[in-house]
Amino acid sequence: MKSVLLIFLLVIAGCRPLFSQPFHGGLFAGLTASQVDGDSYAGYDRAGLQGGVFISTLFTQILGARLEIKYTSRGARKPVNSNNTDVYKLNLHYVDLPLLITLQVKKIGQIEMGLVPGYLFTASGEDNGGELPDDFLVDFRKFDLGTLVGINVGITPKIAMNVRYSYSIFSIRGQESAGAYYSWFGKIFGHSVGDYNNYLTFAVSYLIK
Repeated sequence: MKSVLLIFLLVIAGCRPLFSQPFHGGLFAGLTASQVDGDSYAGYDRAGLQGGVFISTLFTQILGARLEIKYTSRGARKPVNSNNTDVYKLNLHYVDLPLLITLQVKKIGQIEMGLVPGYLFTASGEDNGGELPDDFLVDFRKFDLGTLVGINVGITPKIAMNVRYSYSIFSIRGQESAGAYYSWFGKIFGHSVGDYNNYLTFAVSYLIK
C-alpha cells in the first residue's frame, strides 16, 4: 500500500504545473451495501458504515484527482425469514486508500474511476453455531485491491453526494465454497474459485477548504 501511495504522490508532484486549482480537502461519511462473491449467498444484504477524509485537485477544468483515507465496513449476510432461519453474517473491516481520477461532466457532476487498496484490520461473523471460528477467518487475506467507479454530485458549493461500485481485483480468500455464487461482474472475468469483495457505497461529503 505504501508503494501505491508513493507512486500516486509522485504523479501528483510531477503534474503540479498543470493544475488550474489548488488542493481542496474535506471529510465524508455514509453507508455500504455489500456481498462476497464466491460464497453461497447472493444480494447486497450486509449493511455497514464508511467514513474518512479526502484531498482533491484539478489538472484541467475537466480532469482531476482525489485521494482518500477511510474506514469501510463490508462483508456478507444471509437474510433470515420465515422460510429460512439459517444465520450467516460476515464482518470485514478495512482501512482503504482510494486513488481516483475524476472527470467533470456538465449538468451531472464528477465521474470517478480508480483503485482501492485496502487493509483488513479485523474480521468476525456468526452462523448457526455461534461465532465464526478463527481457522475460517484467518483465511481472509490482509490486503485487498479493488476497482472503483462512481459519480459525485454537488448539492451546494460545500456539500456533495456520491454513489460508487467496487469489486476486488484479486481474491480475498482462496478457498472454494460449495455452491459458490458469482455476480455478473465476477462472471465477466470468469471467476470460479475464491472470494471477492463486491459492494456499493453511498456518502455525503463536506468540503472544508
